[in-house]
Order: sequence, then structure tokens, then C-alpha cells
Amino acid sequence: MVAVVGVATIGLPVVFGGATTTAQATEPSPEFESDDSITQVDSQSEPADDIYLGDNGSAVLHYENDSEDLDKIDVGMDVSEGLVHMLVVDDVENPNEDIESANFSTVLNQQGLSGNGSMVMQQPDDLKDLTVDVSGEVSEDANEFNAGMSGSFNGENTSTGTVSTSGEIFTTADRFETNGEVSAETDTMGSGSNMYVDAAVTETKSGYTVDVTQERNLSQWTASQWETRDQAKQALQDQYGMLATSLNGTSEIEITNYDFQNQSSGQSQLEIAYTVTYTGIDSGIEEQLTDQLVSDESADLTRSEAREIATSVTEVNLETISFMMDVNEGSVDAKWDIAIANYDELTLSMFDLMEATNTTGQLPQEQLENARKSIEAQQAANLESTFTWDGSVEQASSGDLSFNATMTGDTKNWNAYIDELESRDVEPPNDVTFDLTAETDGDELSMDGEFKLEAKELAGQTIKSWAQSIQNSQSSTTMSPKTEEFVSALNESELKVTRIDAGLKDGTVRVEAGAQFENMSEITDTVSESLSVSGVATEQHNETTSMYVYVGDMDGIDTASATKADLEQLSVVGPETTVHQAGEWEDDFPRPDTDAMSKFLETETEDAAKDDENADGTPGFGIGAGLASIAGLLTALVLRRRG
Repeated sequence: MVAVVGVATIGLPVVFGGATTTAQATEPSPEFESDDSITQVDSQSEPADDIYLGDNGSAVLHYENDSEDLDKIDVGMDVSEGLVHMLVVDDVENPNEDIESANFSTVLNQQGLSGNGSMVMQQPDDLKDLTVDVSGEVSEDANEFNAGMSGSFNGENTSTGTVSTSGEIFTTADRFETNGEVSAETDTMGSGSNMYVDAAVTETKSGYTVDVTQERNLSQWTASQWETRDQAKQALQDQYGMLATSLNGTSEIEITNYDFQNQSSGQSQLEIAYTVTYTGIDSGIEEQLTDQLVSDESADLTRSEAREIATSVTEVNLETISFMMDVNEGSVDAKWDIAIANYDELTLSMFDLMEATNTTGQLPQEQLENARKSIEAQQAANLESTFTWDGSVEQASSGDLSFNATMTGDTKNWNAYIDELESRDVEPPNDVTFDLTAETDGDELSMDGEFKLEAKELAGQTIKSWAQSIQNSQSSTTMSPKTEEFVSALNESELKVTRIDAGLKDGTVRVEAGAQFENMSEITDTVSESLSVSGVATEQHNETTSMYVYVGDMDGIDTASATKADLEQLSVVGPETTVHQAGEWEDDFPRPDTDAMSKFLETETEDAAKDDENADGTPGFGIGAGLASIAGLLTALVLRRRG
């Protein structure tokens, strides 16, 4: 019967393991085997050590367990208040001496998900210095991201080299621009692979032009195609003319510079500059794309509708597309500059196509419609997004490796965009803030991080999503009736809040977790058809922990006059169970401390992590992993069999 605590606490890993589901993250559906069901533990639990009968159908079940492996354990549950809580403190076996202290704290409630953590550890031997600062915000007022990091490491590689890159990406609802450069230089890069190419594509009224300047080495097998200007022109016509022919257009080649040199090494060197002029290929693109869309049975488009989509493709304006790469004697340099505009109609046409092909309903119509409205809102608000980066890595002859990088992301007219979304009845993005810092100081490395996601009714939606994913998973066909009952109860339990704090300091780990459900009885009622559990409390003396399970109804038995013989059919009664009749014992047992449980759940995460030194938490606790560990520990405790 004490498995009821395991049932209540199993909601903790359930909730945190699936928290990102309602935050629109994509995760695989969890496996759920029927023999894993916590609802089956009633038949596996040991009988109580003592049963204290009340005079109103109630009873207190007492279980005594050896807890010498734990410095402290405290478990509490109050079904009427929907509260469950657990605290475990223990010394770590073979602690990692590099970690001096750490903390982790997370809260999931009906307003969202928040958490923070920090760690101080000995600086790794290979790390000379490190500075990291990453922050971001998505709210009604801003959508921005900033990151900066630098550091150096000791190394054994004696080669030298540098790699650097910088650039920018700029987007609006109908314009895309990007430009940047990459360069690399190393003393291990051999010569003989020199190459230079500079290419640009420009749109004209009648078609497109491609301008290319190229320098490269030719092998003896390909040199014969480029030995004369006429041969080079024919080779280029074969290369570019095929595209024009396939699209019912024409292409013209003009060579503006030509130099072919045979070299003693058996290779040849070609320097060439030329222009390719395409004419009339847009109509070919439109015709072929129209034919393909009409012939696609899944699209269900008329020729007029298909023609409209095809026309939106050719109406995209290729303002600038240029690329340069130079490989020369141990160095590589590359640059690009791209600007594409007037693709707003194409974007909306793609939504038309998706709606036409979505005959099986794989994409919800509401989702498609909201996506279309989001694009329209971007257009109306003239939303602009910019992302920039600048970074470098350098390898010194001493073997030391150093790096430096910055990245920024920002938007303009974000407020107007949010207003446009709301005017179209589209929910704006959830508010998100995050911050991560890391820094070396002397012989220590310290890290701090925090995050906050605001989302309405997130806790309740999370546990419902988890339960529904279990019911819809492949393993649902193998679930027992009791498991199905538990999952259904979990779906109806209406989680309000759950929290976990974990800490590690001076070789001692401290883990505290709690949760509150609107309808906890939905869960506890699945444990037993005969007993109605109302609460759980524990107390610890030396190396022994006593757990008291409060039962409001003992299967309808009149406990005021009952004896052990009247209870023997219950699974909580065994040969060694001592039954204390009503009126023959004093009620001095510990009670669930609902005030302390509520206070723990109401305390702000930031205060707990920063002000409570003993609450420093273990790093690396994923949200799900940490709470799963708690539930596993608690369940193992309450289900422990005596040899």
C-alpha cells in the first residue's frame, strides 16, 4: 500500500520529462511497458509492520525501513491538498574532487517553466582561460540574441594556422540578403592545388547573365578541351547550353579573356573570363513547373492555379548572387554576396500548394492557416531580422589553441509584428529569456545559467500531453487494464506546479522535489480498490525511517470494533503485521506538513538557488533525468522487501 507514494511521485519525472512537448519541441514518444506501471505495485508491496485502527473507518499504516544508506529522507503527501514532497540528503561515494559546488533548480507551473543553476570546479589542466556570455530574449518588446566567447587551450600540435569568418544574414518577408567571408591558412597545406574562381549571376529583363573569372590547373586528360579559344568556347557551350535547351531558351557564350599554358609538370594552366547570357528560360521554367503541378494527382490543382504558382517562382528577383574562392599556397579565402527579393507571392503560393496537397490531413488546417497569417503579419509590419557573426581560431607553434567568437541576432518592428499577429487572432510566441556565463578565475572555472519560459497552463498541458502520448504509443496495445487506468488518471490529475532543487557541496548531495495536483485522488484511487489513502508522512531515527500512510477508508470495514481477523483479506496485512485496535493507542504520529510543502512550491527558483547554500544542485541533471532519479529512489524505498 505504501506504493501510493510512488504513484504520486511518478508524476514528477512524467511532467518534467515531457515539459518541452508543449513548448513545441520535438521529442520521440516515450516507451511505456505494462510491467513498468506504478499502478501494479499494490500487489507487489509488503504488508505493513503496524496498523493503527481509528473509530471512523480510518487507519494509519506504519512501515519501518532501514535507511542507513541515507543521511536524511523525508516524504510527505496530502491527497486533499494535492501535495507531494520529498527530501533526500546523502554523502556521495567517490565524489568528483574537481567539482567544488553546484546547484540546479527548476519550477514548472501554470505560468511556464523556469530554472537556474551554477557550478564551481577546478580548472581543467588543458584549459588556460575561458570566457562565455550568452543571453537572449523573446517578449512583446524584443527578439534578440547575443553571444560572446573566447579562450585558449594547451596543445601538443606544433603546426600553425588560423581560420576566421564573419558575415551577416538579413531577412524580411520578401527579401533575403547575406554576405560574408571565410579564410584559412596553415603550414600543412601543400602547394600545387592553386585555384581561383569569381562568379556572379545577374537578372536582366530578358533572362540572366553569368559572369565568371577562373584560374585553374588542368590535368592532361582534360587539357585538350581547352587548348584553343574555340575549344574553350565549345566546352562552355556544352556545359551551359544544356540548361537553356532543356528550358526552351537560348544561351550565348562570350570569352573576354583567355590564356592557356602548358607546364613541364604535365599539367596545364588555364586563365579564362567569360559571360553566359540566358534568354527566354523563364517561360520554360513556368511551363515545365505548371505541367508538373497539374500532373501531380496529390495536388489537385487546375492549370490556372498551377500557372499562378509557377509564375510566382519566376517573379522572384535575383538582385545579386556572387561568390569568390581563392586557393593559393597554403591559404584559402572565400567571399559571398547574395540578395534575393520579391518572393512574398511565392511564399503565399507555397501555402496554397501545401493546402492543395494536404488531402490526408497530415498537417492541421489551423496550423497551415496560422503559418500563412504569420507571413502576412511579417509583411504588414515590415519585420526585419539580422544575424551577424565574427570568429577566429588560431593554432600557435607552441601548440596552444586560442579562439574568439561573437554572434548577435536582432529584429526591427517586432512590436508591430506582435500587434499584427494579435489582430489576426494568432498567438504570439511565448516569452523566453535565458542567460549563460562561464569564466576562469585563478585555478577555478565557474558557470552560471538561468532560463524562463512563459506559457499559459503549461504544467497541466504537459502532463496531459505525456499521458496522451503514452496512450497513442505503439506499446499502448500491450498495456494492462491497470496501466491504462493509471495513465487515464494521470491525464485527469491536472498538475498545477512541480519543482526540483538539487545540490552538491563538500561531498554531500541534497535533492528536494515537490508537486501539487488539482485532482491527486485521480491518481491515488488507481492504487487500490479497497483502501482510500489520504496522506503520507515520515520520520527518521538514527538509521531507521518510519513511514505512516493515512487511510480514510479501510474497504468499508468498521474499524471501531475490528480486529486483525477482520482485515486479513487485505494485502497490507501479513502474518507479522501488528494490528492496534481503536482506542488502544495514542495518535502521536507525524502528519503531512502541508504548510512546508506549499511554501517549497511557492518559493521563487532564483531565491532558492542563490540564498540557500545547502540547496546547491548537481550539474548535468536534465529536467527529466533529475526527477526520474528522485522518483526511482523514492519508489525503491517504499517498495523495499524484507529478505
